Amino acid sequence: MPLLALLAACPGRPQTPRVPPAADATIAIDGSIRGVAGDAAGRFVSVEVDKATTTIRAYRNNAVAWNAPLAGSAGPLAVGDKLLACIVSKRPGADTVRGDPAAAVSAIDIATGKPAWQIVFDSTDWAIASSVAAHRDGFIVGGLFGGTLRARNHVVSSAGGSDGFVARVTATGDIAWLVRTGGAGADGVQGVATSGDRIAIAGTFTSSGAELGGATLAPYDERSPFGDAFAAELDGKGKAKWSQTFGGKADDAVAGVAIDARGNVVVAASVREVVHVGSAQLVTSGQSDGILVWYGERGEQGTAVLVGGLEFDGLRAITAVGDKVIAGGFFSGSIKLADRTLTAGGGDDSFIAAFDHNGTIALAWHVGGDGREELASLASIPGGFVAGVAHTAKASIEQAQLAAPKDPMRGGALVVRGMR
Repeated sequence: MPLLALLAACPGRPQTPRVPPAADATIAIDGSIRGVAGDAAGRFVSVEVDKATTTIRAYRNNAVAWNAPLAGSAGPLAVGDKLLACIVSKRPGADTVRGDPAAAVSAIDIATGKPAWQIVFDSTDWAIASSVAAHRDGFIVGGLFGGTLRARNHVVSSAGGSDGFVARVTATGDIAWLVRTGGAGADGVQGVATSGDRIAIAGTFTSSGAELGGATLAPYDERSPFGDAFAAELDGKGKAKWSQTFGGKADDAVAGVAIDARGNVVVAASVREVVHVGSAQLVTSGQSDGILVWYGERGEQGTAVLVGGLEFDGLRAITAVGDKVIAGGFFSGSIKLADRTLTAGGGDDSFIAAFDHNGTIALAWHVGGDGREELASLASIPGGFVAGVAHTAKASIEQAQLAAPKDPMRGGALVVRGMR
């Protein structure tokens, strides 16, 4: 038998079918983008119409499939099996809510755009929901609050100026559990991510007495009034499995968290001056840099890399696509990403980059133009990612061109890119 025929006849190892890359697309959006999400069938964007009105828009084949209006200011999105969850911020008024603002999670039927249910997270002082992720048949919601927070029949109280919260919401709009994290200072949860049954959270804390599930979060300097960052994993009942912290003498700001296909929990943040991650000490190139920190499945320390140039730079969002993470942020002046040097145009520009678990950049995209460009949100889709970009003037995303918006405060684009 010829060699080629013999090789073809021999049974090989089962091959996992590769998901084809998403088709690149750039869709102009009239309005302020606050969140994006997607699945195999469509793409979704939350647009803030004004301070009291949100529109959720669904795109299929780059055309609008439905619009869903919601009361409140727009926020992040997450796609479940049948429902799309959107965070909105509510002010006292027609709705009976406590606190200013209050947070709410609204669920929408993905197929039709019809509302399914809404849960209000309101407080005696204020409540902000920062992030949402699909989990099992429901969602995980994270945020921060002051005073006493109420969601359905679950109540928690802050230990200081503000605390973080995490809640598991079922597909029917019930609260399975609600937990808080923090201490006497200003604390909060800025990111949640899920993968299968795993739940990762990330945020900031400013008190030496801050805790999560009874375990103390260790600050870099117990006497410092400035915030450090933390990452943690929760089990299905909201109990902490592990937690880790990093920071320095200046304030750190967490942009989000993701779980890659290798099982790593990856935190995106912006840091200044010197930051300590485990035994490593990293020094920023300019006033501020972005940072990505990898943790293993049991919380073991992995890679930590800075992303930035000689000026004020940082990260805004993160998501995972297979074994890579996609992170995006802002920069002024110039920034080097792998073998590319990006130079900002009329103001701050933005960038999106794909990193492997060693912190190496595999791909990078430049978002620039005559004005200011800002990455509003990132989400994974089969074969790639979707991003929400705000821009004030004529802009470009690599070769894709965006016309200047009629209102500089309302320019946006829904950006779809495949991972080749």
